[in-house]
Parts: sequence; structure tokens; C-alpha cells
Amino acid sequence: MQTDDKKYVRVWKKLSVSEVSSQLMLIDDLYGTCANCKHLGLNYTKDKSCPECKTKFRYLATNSKSQTEIAKILGRLTKENLDLILIDRDDFNQSKAKNAVKDLFKPTE
Repeated sequence: MQTDDKKYVRVWKKLSVSEVSSQLMLIDDLYGTCANCKHLGLNYTKDKSCPECKTKFRYLATNSKSQTEIAKILGRLTKENLDLILIDRDDFNQSKAKNAVKDLFKPTE
């Protein structure tokens, strides 16, 4: 396979919402927030873990809908050889909301 024919393709994979949430950095441009403790001012190209709660980041999510911005983020991940997975923030938020609604109707003991 030629390396110059590689392109980014969206892939759907079933993931644990709580697992993703506990290892997620929410990013806007270059700086982000720890989804676990809400610590601000993180840099996804430099911060491998949260200085506040020590969460090791495995996932990134952005609010950007711009394919250009998303391509820049993916390019940085590749260039910096970062072991992070970019997920769709809308998909994540919808899955998280579905779990929250489901928990509302759990019987109490």
C-alpha cells in the first residue's frame, strides 16, 4: 500500500461513554479542557495528562465543524506522533445525554 494514498476516513466504533469521558480532552483551537475535572488551558500537543486530576488523555473532541480545522488537528496528531483518538463531539454529547436520560428512570432502592 502506498503511503501517499492514505486519507482520513470516519469510522464508527462502539465505545463505553464513561470510559471515553474519563479520558477525554475537549478542545477548541489549540487549547482544551479536561472532561473529567474541567481543568482549563490544556494543550493537546503537549499535555499527555491533566495536571489537576492526573487523567491520562486518550481521546480528543472538538466543537469545530470545519473540515479544514479538523484536518489541521489530525495533521498535528500525525506530525507530533500523538497517541490520541479524535472523536465527534456531537456523537459523544448525544450518547452521554442518552445515558443521563436512561439513569433518570432507574428504580431507587
